[in-house]
Parts: sequence; structure tokens; C-alpha cells
Amino acid sequence: MNKKYLCFGLGLDISKATFDACFGGKLPNGDFKVIRTKKFKNSPAGFKAFVTWIEQCRIKNKIEKLDFKIMMEVTGVYHESVLYCLYRKGYQVCLELGSRVKHYCKAIGLKSKNDKIDSKGMCQMAYTLNLKLWKPVSESILNIRSLLRHRKALLKTKTSLGNQLHANKISEVKDPEVANSLIKMIKQLKQEINIIEARAKLLSKSDTEFHRKVMMITKSVFGLGFISVLTVVSETNGFKEFRNRKQLESYAGLDIIENSSGVFSGKTRISKKGNANIRTVLYMSVLTIIKSKSKPYYDLYSRLMKRNGGISKKANVAVQRKLLLIIYTLWKKDEAFDISHYASVKEVVPA
Repeated sequence: MNKKYLCFGLGLDISKATFDACFGGKLPNGDFKVIRTKKFKNSPAGFKAFVTWIEQCRIKNKIEKLDFKIMMEVTGVYHESVLYCLYRKGYQVCLELGSRVKHYCKAIGLKSKNDKIDSKGMCQMAYTLNLKLWKPVSESILNIRSLLRHRKALLKTKTSLGNQLHANKISEVKDPEVANSLIKMIKQLKQEINIIEARAKLLSKSDTEFHRKVMMITKSVFGLGFISVLTVVSETNGFKEFRNRKQLESYAGLDIIENSSGVFSGKTRISKKGNANIRTVLYMSVLTIIKSKSKPYYDLYSRLMKRNGGISKKANVAVQRKLLLIIYTLWKKDEAFDISHYASVKEVVPA
């Protein structure tokens, strides 16, 4: 490694058409120095030019591939192609949430914001923090996840159309043409949702062990449907990257945030800074549990309702967290839920 620098990093700020790259290093006195910056097209030709540029930086500074990390933030789907390209080329790639990058850039004094400045901040973040290396999700799980996310979007549209149909029915001036159109669209959406669910179930069966574990949890935990368990497992890649329950809670946005200082004690709440798809299916599962009064989770829900003066939202969130952790534990231990061994632990509920 070049003795002039203690360590190196490479930050990428990615948009739809282009991405800015910043290659920099840490000097012996602790200062950060930008070595090279350049903008590339977010396309296969741009990726090829970028890899060539990386190699030029690497050779010139006499460093190996494992001596620096490339960092980028989650940007919908725009980051995915370059992410997979760099991973296949053998580079160490890290992926972080935009909120974390934003707070880090503020912490190091980057007050302005543009693509070039953001790439500089991520470059420093790449070598300063002990970032976890990104690994791709298996193709079958990725396909299942994509199908179930599409299903969620279809359900949202179906609900919206249902509300429009209801409004048309109770309106003073009823339009039969609009009603017929809405009915046809809702019927078509139902068919599409059924097709998507069948496809997701079929894909899960392609991995016998994977399907067996999903079915085991579904059958043993009352209130959880197959699609709900499949969503949680696919969104977490079978919990492969999670070492403990706190990491999982944070990923799902069900971790507790405290707001207190000195004598001031504010309300606690869940962060909601995580995977909304997991929270959505767990929320619907809790509604099923409440409606069917499925034990033992309905008992937990009732107990928390009494404790919080009948505020259902807090009780619902607590049961969501409980369900998520039960799925995680059963999956890791490869065990079915046994109600006789169920022991309620102290629930952490927003005050």
C-alpha cells in the first residue's frame, strides 16, 4: 500500500442516468484527501469505464482490491446494476441506507448537498466505519420477493378502487358506467393477485427445504398465513445476515426509539426506519389474530390494551414484534411452534 496514505475508500452517488465516483484516502495526520473524482454513465458502458478507472487508481496507488471498500446508498433500483457488476468483479462493496449516509455527512461538516459532495462523504464513510460487506440474495428468493412486492402494490390499488366504488354507490348522483368499470377492474385485480400468489408458492417449492420451513411455521403459529411468513423470510433472505434479534427489529423498523434527557422523559416509539413490507404483513396478521382471538397472541394483545388504556396501535405493534421474533427463532432453530413451551418475555412497548 502507498505509505503516503493509511487507508483508502471509494464512494458512489448514483442517480438514474449517471453516478459520481470519489476515490480518496486518509493521510497520516488523520486528514482526508480526495485523490480522484469522475462522473460515469449508469449503463454497461459506464460500468466498464468505471472498472478501468478503479484499476488505474489502484495500480497508481499500489493497493490491492481488499485494501479498500466501495460504498453506495440505496436508491430504489438505480444502484442495483453497478452493485452487481462490482460484486462479480470481486470488489468489496457496501450498501447503506440514505438516512445513515445523510447523518454521517452532516456529522463530518458537509453542509451543502450535491452528487459530488455526497460521493465524497461516502468515500470517507467507506474507510472510517467498519461497514458490512454486501452479498447478493439468492435468485429464487429475489424472484419471490419481487412477486410479493408486486402483490402488495396490486392490493393497494384494489383497495383504492374499492373505496371509489363505495363512494359512487352512496353518492347522490350515481354513475352506472363508472361503477361497472370499477367492478371489472377490481375483478381483474383479484385474478392477478391470485396468479401472483400461486406463482410465489410455486417458486418456494423449488427449494424443498425452504418450502418445508415456511410451511412448518405457517401451520404451527396461529394467525400467520403462508404469504405472510413467505414475505418475512424473502424480505430477510432467510435471516442469513442477521446475528441477533435486535438487528432484525431494526431492519423491520420495529426497534424502539427513546427520547429522554436529564429530568425530561419523552415518549418511546418505533423507528419505522426499516422494511415497510415486513411491517405491513405483520400488521395484517395481527388483525387476523384479533378477529379470530388466536392464542397466545390475543392474550398478549388484550393485556397490552388494558395496560395502555385501550390504545390498540401500541398493542398491535407489540404483537407484530413478537410475531417477527417468533418467526426468526423458529426459522433459526428449525422447530415448529409449541404452545406448551411458550414463555412470554417482557415486552418493550412504546409508552
